[in-house]
Amino acid sequence: MNKKVVTALALATTLATSATVFAEGGLKSIQVLFERIHVAVNGQQAELGKDSILYNGSIYVPLRSLAEMLGAEVSWNDANRSVNLDFIKSQSAALQASSEQGIYQYVAMTNNSILSELLKALKTTDTGSMQSIRERYLSLEDTVRDLQDEELANSFAKMAAAVELLRGGWESKNLDDYSIAWTIFNTNAEKVNAMLKAKLQGSTASAQK
Repeated sequence: MNKKVVTALALATTLATSATVFAEGGLKSIQVLFERIHVAVNGQQAELGKDSILYNGSIYVPLRSLAEMLGAEVSWNDANRSVNLDFIKSQSAALQASSEQGIYQYVAMTNNSILSELLKALKTTDTGSMQSIRERYLSLEDTVRDLQDEELANSFAKMAAAVELLRGGWESKNLDDYSIAWTIFNTNAEKVNAMLKAKLQGSTASAQK
C-alpha cells in the first residue's frame, strides 16, 4: 500500500470546498492514507483514475472518476460551489447514438439489397420491378431524413429519380436518357457508400473508446 502523510495545508488545498466538514472552528491537521481503490459495479471490476483517501475508517473516492465510470456527465458550478451529476443526459446520448447506429446499419443492408435487385432487373430487362426499386429508395430517403441527414437523404432521392429515368430510357430505347440516368445513379451510389461507411466506422470507433 502506498502511504503518504498529508499536512493540514496540503489537505486544505485539496478539499477546500468542504472545509466545514473537518472542523466548525477552522482547519485542523489530520493524517490520511492514499491508495488506488478498485470498485466493482454490478459485479464488473473497474479502476478509478486517481487514488482514493482512507481516513478515520472511511474511504473517500474521487467523485469525477466514480461518476463517469457509472455513466454520468460531470460538471462544476463555480457560482454555488457544487458538482452536477447528469445521468439522464449521458444515458440519453448513449441511447441516441446506439439507435442511430442501428438505423444506419439497416440502411446499409437495405441499400445493398436494392442494388442487387436493380442489377438483376437490368440483366433480365425486368423494367417492371424498377418501380418497386424506386419506392424502396424513397423509403430510405425518408428514413435518413428523419435522422436529419440531409446529404444522405438527397443522394437517395437522386438515386430514386435515376432509377425512374433508367426505366423510361430502357423502355423507350432512348440511350441518351439511359446514359444520363446511369451516370447520376453511379455518382450518388458511390457517395452513399462512402457516407454509410463513414457513419458506421465512426460509430464503432466511438463505442470502443
